[in-house]
Amino acid sequence: MNRTWLKIFALLMSFALVAGACGSSGDDDASSGDTETSDSGDDGGDDGGDAGGSDGLATEGSVEVAAGTVLELDDCPDDWNALTGVDGDEIRIGQSLPQSGQLAAFGAIGEGMQMWFDYINETDPIDGKTLTLVTRDDGYEAGRAVANVEEMLETEDIFAFMHTIGTPINAAVRPITDEACVPQLFNSSGFPFWGDPANWPWTVGNILNYVTETEIWCGAIIDEFGEGATVASLIMNNDFGKTYQGTMATAEACANVEVIEEQLHDPAAPDITNEMSTLIASDADVLVIGTTAAFCPQTVGNLAAAEWRPRVFMSYTCNNLSSFFTPVIDQAAALADGGSAVRMTNSNKVCGDPAYADDPAILLIEEVLDTYGGVTCADGSFSTGVLYGQFATDILRSAAALPGGLNRVNLMAAVWNADTNNDTLLGGSLKLDGVNDAYWTESAQIQEVVVVDGALGFNPVGDVIDQEGKGGSFGG
Repeated sequence: MNRTWLKIFALLMSFALVAGACGSSGDDDASSGDTETSDSGDDGGDDGGDAGGSDGLATEGSVEVAAGTVLELDDCPDDWNALTGVDGDEIRIGQSLPQSGQLAAFGAIGEGMQMWFDYINETDPIDGKTLTLVTRDDGYEAGRAVANVEEMLETEDIFAFMHTIGTPINAAVRPITDEACVPQLFNSSGFPFWGDPANWPWTVGNILNYVTETEIWCGAIIDEFGEGATVASLIMNNDFGKTYQGTMATAEACANVEVIEEQLHDPAAPDITNEMSTLIASDADVLVIGTTAAFCPQTVGNLAAAEWRPRVFMSYTCNNLSSFFTPVIDQAAALADGGSAVRMTNSNKVCGDPAYADDPAILLIEEVLDTYGGVTCADGSFSTGVLYGQFATDILRSAAALPGGLNRVNLMAAVWNADTNNDTLLGGSLKLDGVNDAYWTESAQIQEVVVVDGALGFNPVGDVIDQEGKGGSFGG
């Protein structure tokens, strides 16, 4: 564990929030990119079992699926089966996400994933099976998410969970999926804990690590304002927000910026008006916004109504233009005109950005949204769901191609040895190598929200920063 993450871990533990507080192979025309997954079967441990040798990795005993990544299958429940959820004509994927409450805008991600699954089922099914997405609403409440996951495990024949949304949600359900030996993949959260295959081999993250994101911010702040730059920060009061707070306080990259005002807000609060009033009075050089969902446009609205025009860095979880900026398009334009355009670290092309109107990857997303959902990029976060669906189908297809076919052990081998590209990425690739490289998304570009001819878009600020393979793992 590197020093920054160790310090952040200690800080988060001091707040007692860590456990439960609070973005292929097969035919090219049906996949978002080319996937090459190394054959971990030759290197994986094989203590016997009914799927070893020429049939692939074992499905019992200790199975090393990647570097330092071991599945202790004898510790799984007595009724555990590597083929649960794929032993019939379906591939059953579970997901808990907010379809109600302050973060309900993210519920469209699940619907977008289902649209992509429908497209794959019609055009190029995986292993001849039907992809089925089983979703439950958790309202961004950890207790509800736990109940959802437990119920789905008992009654829904779930093969794997994918793209469950939120740091506190994933933290709450991870012990359950781990004990059940059920894959919990591509957590839709940049919390650094998800990159820990030595201790949690059934779980992997998805979007850019919040630590890396904050360090990129700090580098840009120092480049523009020099050492001693002053920062005011709005922080969601949960593990998600506190990762930004902890990185600002402890990371070497942020050591030469001074946080002069900090406001934490309740994730369930109706608004952040009082917190923003305090931050506005700070007159800091920079405003850092470590929050998400409904609070993204609220922040823009409050800032635009004031005279303060700091440099603004906002969590990239706010980057859906239609969901979070269309309601405040005039205010976003005013901030950009005043030199305070909202900046984010984006890893992928954003559907609805005019810069990519003719991009083939975006055109495919738009076609899927229209054909299978009757919606557009302007209607919400559906396009993010399509992208996440592409990640899911690529890795499922890779697992199905391994000796022994599609099962939970091969799925984890495909995950932890993944080497893929997606045409929606701004740059870089998507690679994992067990404990050597445990983070899926590691490239990003600072971009700022602009309004040109009445249309929202992003302007790049500098080049894509590619950190592929540099993150190591959280536990090693």
